[in-house]
Amino acid sequence: MRKMKRIASMALAATMVASALTACGGGTQETKAAAAATTAAAAKETAAAEKTADPVEIDFWHSMGSATGELVQEICDEFNASQDEVKVNCIYQGDYTAAGTKLQAAVSGGNAPHVAQIEITSVGMYAAEDLLLDLKPFDDADDSFNAADMYAGVMDFSWYEDKLVSLPNGRSCPVMYYNVDALKEAGFDKAPETWEELRAASKAVSKDGKLGYGISLGDSWYYLAMMLTAGGQIYNEEGNDIGFYGEAGEKPLQLWLDMLSDESAFIPEGEDYASNAALRNGFMAEQCNIIMQSSAQYRGLVDNSEFEVGVAYIPMDKNYAAIPGGSNLVAFDGMSDEEQQAVWKFMKYMCSGDVAGKYAAGTGYLPTSDAALNSTIYQEKLAEYPYLDVAVGQLEYFVEMPFDQAYTEIKDNVVGKYVQECIIGGMSPKDAVENMHQETMKFYK
Repeated sequence: MRKMKRIASMALAATMVASALTACGGGTQETKAAAAATTAAAAKETAAAEKTADPVEIDFWHSMGSATGELVQEICDEFNASQDEVKVNCIYQGDYTAAGTKLQAAVSGGNAPHVAQIEITSVGMYAAEDLLLDLKPFDDADDSFNAADMYAGVMDFSWYEDKLVSLPNGRSCPVMYYNVDALKEAGFDKAPETWEELRAASKAVSKDGKLGYGISLGDSWYYLAMMLTAGGQIYNEEGNDIGFYGEAGEKPLQLWLDMLSDESAFIPEGEDYASNAALRNGFMAEQCNIIMQSSAQYRGLVDNSEFEVGVAYIPMDKNYAAIPGGSNLVAFDGMSDEEQQAVWKFMKYMCSGDVAGKYAAGTGYLPTSDAALNSTIYQEKLAEYPYLDVAVGQLEYFVEMPFDQAYTEIKDNVVGKYVQECIIGGMSPKDAVENMHQETMKFYK
């Protein structure tokens, strides 16, 4: 805005000079020529200034590596090429764990990026500290975009105290991947739908050095997914303790221990997200034949496996349930007006139907709206990858998640810790869940 005012004032000054020259000396040919030259020069300077005005630059931090990271970069490049008002610097900061540490340090030091892609359970931490830009005024004023058009299930981490603090980008849920060929050979023509069927199928395919179910450790998401199907909830009704204190929390751990005991389960090496990568590698190498991973891994598993990869809901004990996951886009407060407008332009582009559809089609992340689901690119990929939309059906089973500053630490450093203590450390399921309960309660005293 300040630059445009400067351009306008230059043009006005040139006009005044030209008028003065014309008035002085009775409008001779010399003064008229001088006035014309001055006006032409001013117009040329104004046009040049408008043409060479630099775009507003914004930094975008993301956590997508490998092929997905290349897709993110491609989408940002396409955005930059589509207009000349905003330039996005697309910067990979490592996986959610590494990027989260860097982001916290940057925010503490007053050097936050303009936009960041963050794991959804971290949104509440920044929102509670009033660090995020409220996007609602921009959404309300924009006739070309409406956040209400996105699926309710993927908007569950977007609102905080009536403020629109984030937009969905890269949303997912756990799904079960299985080796269709191996299960068919063992007499199973469809995916296991219950825990009993999961155990039976895992036992049947465990032969010749290959195992059935691969257990994901280091990431509590998959334990919680199983727990939810056993009738538990993430938090209790009061919001101050785990909602699976007792049988619902113990049953998944006991199931996994039993499967290890009968040698039908596989545990990969590694910690946190590294163990998930090792588990996927084990699956593709046919060391195990059934795993639970993010829906976002679908394309990668299909494209890199020499067998047919099937996708299904997480098997249930008592009921189907789906735990939301993935990432949202947030913008940090404290920017100039120009930067805020630039950020909004980029964020709504990322959530537009065609772009969100392209991102979902290229990965396995959820399409975030009907416009994304019905986009040409998504429908074309769905014809090629028939299980691409399995996760969409689980939106109706999405559970309510804590929007709580403490939850991120609880799920990673309390729940995840005691899952490992039980499965590889020898702690009983009862004691593991008891410890989860006791340590969670400490956060709310």
